[in-house]
Amino acid sequence: MLGSAILSLSAPTTMNRRRFLNTSLPATMAGAALAVDSAPAAASQQSRRPSVLLISGWNLHNIGDVAITPGFLRLAQQHFPEARVTVLLASYFEEVGAYLKQRFPDIHLVKWNFTAGEALSPEMEEAFRGADLLVLNSGMTLSYGYYGLEWERYLPRLLAFLKAHQMGIPFGVYAHSFDKLEPHGEYLYRDVLGKAAFVYTRDGESLKLLKSKGVACPEMAYAPDATFGFDLRDQAKAAEILRAHSLEPGRFVSLIPRLDVDRFRQDGKEKDHAEQTRDVIVRYVRATKEPVFIVPEVSRLLALHREAVYDPLPDDVKSLVRYKADFWMPDEAQTVYAQSRMVVSWEMHSVILGLAAGTPSLHPFFRQAGLKQWMMRDLGVEQWLFDIDEKPPAAVAEAMIGVHRDTPAAKASAANAMAFARQRQRETMSVVKRAAMEHFNRR
Repeated sequence: MLGSAILSLSAPTTMNRRRFLNTSLPATMAGAALAVDSAPAAASQQSRRPSVLLISGWNLHNIGDVAITPGFLRLAQQHFPEARVTVLLASYFEEVGAYLKQRFPDIHLVKWNFTAGEALSPEMEEAFRGADLLVLNSGMTLSYGYYGLEWERYLPRLLAFLKAHQMGIPFGVYAHSFDKLEPHGEYLYRDVLGKAAFVYTRDGESLKLLKSKGVACPEMAYAPDATFGFDLRDQAKAAEILRAHSLEPGRFVSLIPRLDVDRFRQDGKEKDHAEQTRDVIVRYVRATKEPVFIVPEVSRLLALHREAVYDPLPDDVKSLVRYKADFWMPDEAQTVYAQSRMVVSWEMHSVILGLAAGTPSLHPFFRQAGLKQWMMRDLGVEQWLFDIDEKPPAAVAEAMIGVHRDTPAAKASAANAMAFARQRQRETMSVVKRAAMEHFNRR
């Protein structure tokens, strides 16, 4: 098969299979907390636990990228508490690792170093030897063609899947988007993903795309982005933020602009998205006299938020608009979102964090950002989804004013969306658990 031929190019393929199957697993830790993986010498002295390897952690400067890892860890605690989860961190190992260990002090972290033609680190080899399941977490890192056609961007994760398959370890994809799958890559994807125990996409359009390319495995369906499992809070920090900006819980809007849209575009029809964002703010503030709090999802846009959105606002509106000048982490953000009347975000993951906190969350989107926005339709809140190239700012502002007029009804819609998300989390995590336990029980 094509996948097997490609895997032969990577270094770690010559280990003894019996050695893999006989590797013992670390001890059970007290409570539901995820356990730390011990040194190999100590592992033989500890009781065995099913082991999950999680490929995760994409970016430190985007709260959505940070939140997906603790989101999955919370899901594992809730639905597979006996599991020992090892996170294979793809980037910002020290920084993201320090953040995770504040909330999951016993978690084991291994630096991801899967590159075609290069040997794995001893830590990665050890992690695979003790694994019962390999999972790729939420993201869009397998969208072949979205980030260009260089195989180096996509191949390492496919090689990791094939290594697991050759070792007899099941693998799966959890709540990923497949925004593109260019023709000369679909053969490899069909081969590799066809071997998966499960492939869950975080939006229905990605599922359609995979099926249209002939990808088939025993379990293919929709699963909410792992960030919907995020439930960390920093009440003290959030109270400090609200106090510093003179905001009253339940009586302000958290708004997250996206102003670098043009870097995605190739149609030459760019619009002034800062002007569009200002228009939405002006309409809402003048209609409701309620504050709008401009906050970041990504750090790189902080200065632009002020220069292009906040500073040019008319004086009568600016007096009711607040601007957060520094970056934050998702536990702070979600705690503030939980105390907002609504979240209005051009960035998808603040919408997810808002909905997960029970807050009505609206998403003006641009199609060049991929397919993830369609999860709003999958969750039954498509009324809060706006194509910014088709819908005028007035439509977004009108929907915001509607939430203001009947916040209880909007909260009920958010609650219904999350009830469905929780149901799918239970259903999909039961498949994750079953795949791991079947391998664990064969050892």
